[in-house]
Amino acid sequence: MAGIKRIGVDLPDRKTTVDSWFTAELEEACSSWGFSGTEDHFNASGFGNPCDRYHWYAFRGRIPKKPLTGKFARLLQHGNTFEDRMEKYLLAMGGGTILAREFPVAFEEGAFRITGRIDFIIRHLNLGKVVLELKTINDKGYKALGGKPKDEHMLQVQMYLECLNLDWGLVAYENKNDQDVKTFRVARDKEYWAKQVKRGQTIISDRFPPFECSSKYPRWCDCLRATGVSDNES
Repeated sequence: MAGIKRIGVDLPDRKTTVDSWFTAELEEACSSWGFSGTEDHFNASGFGNPCDRYHWYAFRGRIPKKPLTGKFARLLQHGNTFEDRMEKYLLAMGGGTILAREFPVAFEEGAFRITGRIDFIIRHLNLGKVVLELKTINDKGYKALGGKPKDEHMLQVQMYLECLNLDWGLVAYENKNDQDVKTFRVARDKEYWAKQVKRGQTIISDRFPPFECSSKYPRWCDCLRATGVSDNES
């Protein structure tokens, strides 16, 4: 309005600098020792790694733990926040949708044993009782999914379906960049699971590890960190 002078607040001229102490302390507090494999058995979240050389060593306790940077540890923990938020979303869908959360399972056949933890077991309107596996993924990976879940996540769900004797599972991916969600149905495949069991039994019974790494990214595969590698194993 005319005649009214705008009242402002003059702030002192202070320099803004980066605080290195807080960032360094946060990094140290979040840093931890990473997963090294499960000695004497397999884990559902890791068995999707296609490198059987890695699994041969991990099963025998010969993959040492490696340090995780604070940043990478926080990225891993981001998945846990998705589970917490999903529980709220599922409750909002109506009573009875959630049947279980963080449900432990194990499968055994002969010497082969694999364990896992199902994120959720829910009641689906059209499919009935199903398992729900949650994943967070960056924008590039999200766009590359196409029309099916990643192979390693497919294996996880197949293991859970076998343990619970269910016909259907879901894998839900959340894009870390914009929180968009894409969900895939996974039908139980007994033939596929039988091949995975045979694969695990072979890893256990073979006297020596596979000669070559079979990872998609062999330069970064953890089989390279195996300890006590003899001439017969390399």
